[in-house]
Amino acid sequence: MSEAKTPEEEADSRARARKIAHHSLEFVLDVACHGIPGLKTLDSLLMMAINQANIAPLTRNPEARSRYGGLDAPAPDAERRPVSVRAVAASMRLPYETARRNIRRLEAQGVCILSPAGVVVPATFMRSVEYLEAAQDCYHRMQALYVTLRAASLLDALPASHYVDDEPPVRGAVRLMSDYLLRTSEVLVARTGGIVSGVILTPLLSQAAGALPGSAAGLSMAAISRRVQTPAETVRRQIAALVAEGACEIRAGRVMLTDHQLTGEAWSGLLRDNAINVHRLFAGLAERGLVEAWDRAAGFDPARVKGIA
Repeated sequence: MSEAKTPEEEADSRARARKIAHHSLEFVLDVACHGIPGLKTLDSLLMMAINQANIAPLTRNPEARSRYGGLDAPAPDAERRPVSVRAVAASMRLPYETARRNIRRLEAQGVCILSPAGVVVPATFMRSVEYLEAAQDCYHRMQALYVTLRAASLLDALPASHYVDDEPPVRGAVRLMSDYLLRTSEVLVARTGGIVSGVILTPLLSQAAGALPGSAAGLSMAAISRRVQTPAETVRRQIAALVAEGACEIRAGRVMLTDHQLTGEAWSGLLRDNAINVHRLFAGLAERGLVEAWDRAAGFDPARVKGIA
């Protein structure tokens, strides 16, 4: 049983979680909003949710993780488990008809295939130029996030590498990243009641987490609309609902999360959960050898970040 933290330790833990959230939520926004060319933010998250459900059994198998870890080796369709539209809608708290309509649009773009058995992101899309470029971009964004957090001493000790392949498992790393994005979506949905409102509130949360305590800058609705690639009217409607619920405020025409709101139990708990999820992401990347490779590339001492008992 862990010992209770002193008030000073608790304050340090909250400040650390805020710093981690600022950097990691900017990463989430970049990947979700710009990760896959041609896909809107919600469509990118839907694609990730479908693909992660398709390959869930494989990710629990070390041999399969190794076999399908490289960019040139997506899991074949025969090993992908279809997921129902209803299950996808429930996981993202979307109305069934909204999920079905978006999935139909993704199918028309060649991103997924819908059949009576369910929906699958096929290997053909996972080998497409668009996806491969997006995967490489996400990989480099993860590396940049790691270097930023590592340099700021915001990461806990990480496990030793089990990396044995000749080529970094980029596709496997992107799967871990997708898991992190979807877990982040889940906690935002739990707080805001929907994936769209959760995405819209993310830039406010990131900005507030990175601001000095007591400061209040906020963002215009137009800036939020541009950042999350969502129509202005949708942003206006969702922000109105969030303000009515007390999730954020509008002052002088700018939307903001105040320091008082951010230090409340709801948001501070979300930031704490996010810090745990960020560590989980990088622990998985460390086990696959990526952190060790990034340390060498950045001139860090790999031994200093390993958790050796």
